[in-house]
Amino acid sequence: MKTFTKYPNFLKYLGFSLIGTSAGWIYYQVKRTRQILEGAVDTSVLNLKAVALQEEPEVEEFTELQQPFFPYEKKNLFKSTWDTIKFAYTRRLVRLAGSDNPSFRIKAVKHLAKIKDMDQWHCCLLANMIDAKAAVGLARSGEVDKRLFLEPPLRYHNFNKDMLINVMRDFLISLYEKSQHPCLGYFLSKIFVYEHDNSHIVDNDSSSLELSKFIQSEDDVMPKCLESLLHHSSIGKYTKDIIGQNALPLLMEIYYRYKHNIDMNIKLCQIISYMSLDKDILVPMHKSGWIGILYEWTKHNDVRISIPAARALANLDYDSQSIYNRYIYLLFPTGRTSSGQELDVVFVHGLLGGVFYTWRQRKKGKRTLSITETGLSGLDTMEQIMRTKTPTEMLKSIKEKIEFDDSFKEYEIVWDDLPVYTNSTTDDRYTCPASQYAKRNCNECHTYCWPKDWLPEDCNNLRILGVNYDTSLSMWAPICPTEKVKFTLEERSDDLIEKFLSCGLGDKPIVWVTHSMGGLIVKNILCKAFESEDDNIRKICSNTKGVVFYSTPHNGSRLANLSQATALLLWPSVEVQELRENSPKLKAIHEKFLQIVKEVPMKIVAFVETKSTVVTAMKFNFLLVEPQSGNPGIGEYYEIPQDHLGICKPISKSSFYKLIHTIVIRCPIIIEYERKILKHRHSFLYQKILCMLQEVLEETRNNNKIVDK
Repeated sequence: MKTFTKYPNFLKYLGFSLIGTSAGWIYYQVKRTRQILEGAVDTSVLNLKAVALQEEPEVEEFTELQQPFFPYEKKNLFKSTWDTIKFAYTRRLVRLAGSDNPSFRIKAVKHLAKIKDMDQWHCCLLANMIDAKAAVGLARSGEVDKRLFLEPPLRYHNFNKDMLINVMRDFLISLYEKSQHPCLGYFLSKIFVYEHDNSHIVDNDSSSLELSKFIQSEDDVMPKCLESLLHHSSIGKYTKDIIGQNALPLLMEIYYRYKHNIDMNIKLCQIISYMSLDKDILVPMHKSGWIGILYEWTKHNDVRISIPAARALANLDYDSQSIYNRYIYLLFPTGRTSSGQELDVVFVHGLLGGVFYTWRQRKKGKRTLSITETGLSGLDTMEQIMRTKTPTEMLKSIKEKIEFDDSFKEYEIVWDDLPVYTNSTTDDRYTCPASQYAKRNCNECHTYCWPKDWLPEDCNNLRILGVNYDTSLSMWAPICPTEKVKFTLEERSDDLIEKFLSCGLGDKPIVWVTHSMGGLIVKNILCKAFESEDDNIRKICSNTKGVVFYSTPHNGSRLANLSQATALLLWPSVEVQELRENSPKLKAIHEKFLQIVKEVPMKIVAFVETKSTVVTAMKFNFLLVEPQSGNPGIGEYYEIPQDHLGICKPISKSSFYKLIHTIVIRCPIIIEYERKILKHRHSFLYQKILCMLQEVLEETRNNNKIVDK
């Protein structure tokens, strides 16, 4: 003891020597062990191929599955050590992600989603360790490594086309025997039975030779089978039957065979989306590999795939309290977000509309445009451009001047969709200063759902919902025997209220954006909610802060005023009959709505078309909603030079009906030329919606601050 005290450096040097010697010995043993294993194991035998696939080269989609089961590669010691440490940390996150504590689970999934650049082997191990709840959480966490999702265990990859059709046929027959659904039975007798002999639909021993008599090809019959299954799955009570018949592996096989067929993918995604309403399907969905496919689908550029996929994941998420039923789509946010949503924006389409059709971007057309110029400092330059350039060259030059020449900062770009009449006395701006325009960085990508793609970029903390219900013009249209033949306005409103409650609508402020008949439905929902004794239903009305009407026929439409002979011929649907002009029912709903607005303050903005709409194949033009019917008599009212279908479809987010003029008008020079597009951010219609949302958000935040104080 005295020796160590007397010589303190001796102990220090002795410790360093021991540590260095130990590290060298460990490195030698690891290197020696690696050499022994590399000499003993022939890694080429691990490069397993699907032998069955080699016998059927026509199935090209499976080549991506022919990967080494254990992709072994040499690494340096440092990288191997780092990968081992990272894998140990990730395994710890995976265990926490499987916790019964929702708080731990959500935090662990959030950190797990940030793990990148893992080895293929480690990813395979982790994918098998991650449970179903954590997998769904990962799929809703933005950009994650898709290798963390289980690969599908394909069961039918060695089946030829006739064999796969037989499997699908037997599957549909088993569904029919269990449900006795008339639509499914009719489909089987029509497609799979020769000469419509219904007795064959339960004959499971029909051979491929018999099938060849009435099936032309797999490409002909498989889409029809999926269409029948889609209708079957849309009826909620049959979902458990589909799951019980082990449909998920079969649907996965169909997906891999038709991966590049957009129509087949749309049907498959809708089927999975309908099935997701039953949370008991989560574990089978995870084991069959569908969570990873849904994750990829949420990134798809076709909204008919990305939106249903996002809804399916939201329904399967155990850490989400909201359920989005058949008619409700979650447009934004499609995944988990760290910030809460302060405002619900609900889009409701009209007759024959839909989430994927009503809210599309309008295609660009050729129109005239006026350029007004004054005697400001840039006059000579502007005159020179006008006299020496063609219209296309002129517009390009003006654009360049606006961006780089200070003399053009005095000009303003005017929005498109400007109203031809308004009752508004507010100081609305219809122009954008060129100085602001020069700073814009606009995106020219076309969108098939502008509420989903545009609003989240311009207004924060929104939850955007899209309502998608079925309508028809005539009772001659095919109707499922097991579903209700007609839906009145009252019945549809009750049905939607029930579905709104399941997704938590009413807990936050609400703004409704409606088109045509959708406005009538929303008014009736607010009336029923206002009179309800259920507090949850009443909140749908009391928390409504604004309603936007796009060509809503508050007093009915003349198009529904059919003569008796015409009505007998067309057999108009219930929806059309309720839209008759001066309908007592519509008048009663509107009177109640006006009383509600007096007691529940809300912002009202109404847009009405001024152009006729082509309503028949014979190019017959008709003004579907006239100004006197489209004017609610309250709030801001604008008559817009668009037709009934185009009024809710902006032509572009970055370019809307442009003309250039100056603030001070002196000696105007007007030149008419073919309309081209100058970039700007919003149209007048889109701007009005943004202003309403921003005002409601500001009021909500101010009210919350007062409550906190």
